[in-house]
Amino acid sequence: MILTWIGDVRPLLEESCYLRYREQVPVFRAEKADRLRSPAGRALSIGVWILWQRAREECGLSPDTPFNLSHSGIYALCSVAAEDPAQVGCDVERISVFREGIARRFFCPEEYAHIKAREDPAEQRELFFRYWVLKESFMKATRRGMALPLNSFALGIKDGADPVLAFCPAPYRREDYHFREFDLGGYRAAVCSTDPRIDTRLRWRIY
Repeated sequence: MILTWIGDVRPLLEESCYLRYREQVPVFRAEKADRLRSPAGRALSIGVWILWQRAREECGLSPDTPFNLSHSGIYALCSVAAEDPAQVGCDVERISVFREGIARRFFCPEEYAHIKAREDPAEQRELFFRYWVLKESFMKATRRGMALPLNSFALGIKDGADPVLAFCPAPYRREDYHFREFDLGGYRAAVCSTDPRIDTRLRWRIY
């Protein structure tokens, strides 16, 4: 079973709150956060690691449990393979502008055409970010990240159905990967895993 925790890190923008949680993370993570210039970046770095620690505590997970982290804007996200070992990747992104040049250059032609077929600019923007987080989640699940070209695999998105891989490069098999999407109102999130049991519920963490 793939479980996902999410947290709004805005309380960590308060210095006293940030320092309280900073004391709860490993030294390497605290030092990584300290190197970031912006308070928002530091809050996200600490907040997302706290999610992983809370997931381990709540579910009694081993430090070796597969997990993945993501953050954007005000949200931190953590997905874990809570029962059986499985590949897992997650991504969250704040919806901003439709970066058409990126979609045209780096997405598959079918994906770009799907986005451009929407006449409403707001729908184009929404669909672009749906593709973006789904692609990121798959790339992270494979553990190759950005080393896997965005146009080396394609996603099939249909209303009313979970996304699927239309095709992907060897050694990956399209039928081995499963997806779940989340609409966060101004943000999109996605989880990809080789375990088809991806929980439909997000577990909210209050800091």
